[in-house]
Amino acid sequence: MAGRHPSMPKKAWMEEEDKVNASPVQQPDELTEVQVLQAGWDQTEQEQQQQQDRDQKQEQEAIAVKLDERVVGRVVLSKHAPNIVKSIYQWLVSNTEESAQHRLDKSLLELAEEHPHDVVVTLLRCSPSCDRAAATMWRLMTSSARTARKVMAELCCVLKDWPLHRTSTSDGDDTDVFVLAATKVLREILQPTIYPMEVEAHFPLLLLVLLFQISASAQQTPEEVETLCREWQQEESIPTSPSRFAVLTLKALLCRLGYDMLVLELGKKNAWETLVNAESHHWAVGQLARVMRRIARKERQRIVLRLEKWLSRNEPCWEVPAMAFLVEMLASDDLRVESVRVLKLFPRYLRSQCTVMRQLVLRGLTTLSKRPYTARKMEFLLPQIVELLPEVEGDVAGNALVVLNRVLKELDVHMASPIALQLAERLPTFFDNESSYTQLLSIHFFRDVMNFVAGSGKEQLKRHVRQSVIPLFFHLHDENQQVAKAAEEALLNAANFLKRKQLANLLETQQKWRLSECLLEDDSWRTDGYLRQSLPYLQSPQQPLRLEAVRFIGLIARQVEDWHEEELPIIYEAIQGMTDDISSSVSSLATQTLFIIRAAVSLPRTAPGVRGLSYRLWKAWKTKRSALSFLCCCCRA
Repeated sequence: MAGRHPSMPKKAWMEEEDKVNASPVQQPDELTEVQVLQAGWDQTEQEQQQQQDRDQKQEQEAIAVKLDERVVGRVVLSKHAPNIVKSIYQWLVSNTEESAQHRLDKSLLELAEEHPHDVVVTLLRCSPSCDRAAATMWRLMTSSARTARKVMAELCCVLKDWPLHRTSTSDGDDTDVFVLAATKVLREILQPTIYPMEVEAHFPLLLLVLLFQISASAQQTPEEVETLCREWQQEESIPTSPSRFAVLTLKALLCRLGYDMLVLELGKKNAWETLVNAESHHWAVGQLARVMRRIARKERQRIVLRLEKWLSRNEPCWEVPAMAFLVEMLASDDLRVESVRVLKLFPRYLRSQCTVMRQLVLRGLTTLSKRPYTARKMEFLLPQIVELLPEVEGDVAGNALVVLNRVLKELDVHMASPIALQLAERLPTFFDNESSYTQLLSIHFFRDVMNFVAGSGKEQLKRHVRQSVIPLFFHLHDENQQVAKAAEEALLNAANFLKRKQLANLLETQQKWRLSECLLEDDSWRTDGYLRQSLPYLQSPQQPLRLEAVRFIGLIARQVEDWHEEELPIIYEAIQGMTDDISSSVSSLATQTLFIIRAAVSLPRTAPGVRGLSYRLWKAWKTKRSALSFLCCCCRA
């Protein structure tokens, strides 16, 4: 080691010596070599990955070439079509590059054109959720004029069923297809950037199948369908309710066809929310149909013809919403020919056990009967509507009466006569209906019926008219002034028809206080029948009718001398039961009438058998049975 230079301080020299004796430091050229080795390793991995990608692409391209070879330019056997569809779908699932999305377009289009059923059903089975790969295939098939019509037709076939579409493909696979999967596909292709023109051609069918799908899914949804919806909800933000998902799809359909304002209007009316409620669904369907009456006549014709076709089949799950939509469509005045065509559907649905269905049919007939031309075509329905009368109540019965009245007015009197006789017998039962609308219609209609009977039928009609006199007499005192006026007009017609001049004269001169005496004087031999008809009015909710019933029954008791033993206890007990009436006027009159009866008639001692009969009749009256109940009691005795 060299010695210290004289000019260098000792301390500095010692530090320098320490540096020299220290371990050698790694040289720059050694570091570069490590880095090069590391870089070489990374480059090898990258090359390997690139090679794998190249191999995979070659493999994918080989698969694509084989698929093209099987499809393009060759005739594919039906049994092979489902497997090829699956292979194309799997190819798209594993090949996510944008540039490869359309590699197999030509093969798929040729396959869809030649085997649309196998392609549509197989793809729905492969991807019920309509994932990226499936959506790519659907977009291609529905955007091409070559295949869109066939594919949409197959989708519509699936959409018509609920909850599963039962079918099989050419390879023997008969697995059911989720109808909701087809709905999701429809929503996918209704996007503005994809929307195919073929949707317009299938609009009536798509509109109706979505409506009926909402109806069915609102009532009951199988667990497997709900599971499918939950899976969708995890993938994307969509409603878990199948009915609400169908509503969204329906709204999208209407918007794509340019009916945005109708969608907004129905939203303001809360129709979309009502549509998913099972109990109010048919009402919301009718509301939608009323709004749809504004669309073009050609579209409405197509909808009505589609509804006619469906209602001609036996498809119970769709019947109520289909009829609800049809009834509203028939209100369009420019669908005259279609309205006559659908009349043949109504006999079957008038016999339906479903109350809502009968209501809808009668409402539709009420609308159609407004047009004289259509009303004349409805003659064949009259017997069935007459038979239906005892089974319907309230405003539904009122609609039936309106239809009968309008149709009878369009018929020749000889053709109308048989139906009019049946109505003369049944109409009085509606004089006391709870619905004032039906009550008023029945009285007006009874007045008109007397003009619809001709020839020998008039003798038969007399019996029914006589039986209507007492109910009409009591309704002269009805609290509803319209009903009272109608009863007065009908009673005047009845008096003229029966040629009871004194009764007619009292009505014309407004001497109503003398009518009760006139009725008993002119027709004294019918006092027993008058008694049975009067008793139910003692239980009327209207105070004026109860008051008149007490007065009239008391008059019967005073004027009839030759009493049967069984009848006097009936009238006595009936009046006595009114002495505690809620109305002081009624109870006071009943008390006075009892005194008059006791003074005029001495109650005889009745034999045990007669006393038992009287008790049974009294019990029947106390339980508010009809006048027929009293008659039946007497007959059985």
